[in-house]
Amino acid sequence: MVVARIGVTMHRRRFLAACGTGVAALAGCTAPVVDDGTTDPSASVTNPGFESGLRGWLVGRDLPTDPNTGLPVESSARIVDDPVAGGDAALQFAIDGGQDDGTIWAQQAVLLDGTDTLSVSVHSPEESFNTLTKLAAYAGPRPERGWLREGDFDTERAIEDHAGWERVEYDLSGEGEGIVAVGVSVVWETEVARTIDDVSLS
Repeated sequence: MVVARIGVTMHRRRFLAACGTGVAALAGCTAPVVDDGTTDPSASVTNPGFESGLRGWLVGRDLPTDPNTGLPVESSARIVDDPVAGGDAALQFAIDGGQDDGTIWAQQAVLLDGTDTLSVSVHSPEESFNTLTKLAAYAGPRPERGWLREGDFDTERAIEDHAGWERVEYDLSGEGEGIVAVGVSVVWETEVARTIDDVSLS
């Protein structure tokens, strides 16, 4: 599986939220990300380039509380037509990073047999010496708790180390049914929007 950052729990964390398959901005959801089993997992990613919106994907969130409202910080996941790495669509995540914290991602059930690489294209509006966001990636078994948290993800890769699109690969190993998830983790006090496209297993 992807080497994940383990054991990091933010004391400000309020809850993990999830949404289903809409293509509009998603915010304020309160249910844990649990696959309902309606889609049979396969060894390939369903709708890898988001050309069919969020079909096949669930959106998950692990967000801190906004001290001004007592609610989770604002976030969204929406399909965009610019920028795109290929095709006509991509998935853009936005987070209010005012608390220096928060992760949002898209996930789906997959069969990990015979796969050893998770690949994703990620867009950075500009290159920066400051790390504002990190790419969050996971491919492995479903956690015993039933849903992912920020600490399950590999968040070693800064997104702002380049400008434009870049293809990122992760080595993985696993067998049987698992989860593939890719998203954005914010680490700077700013509002950010970052875009991913073409998620694949090989």
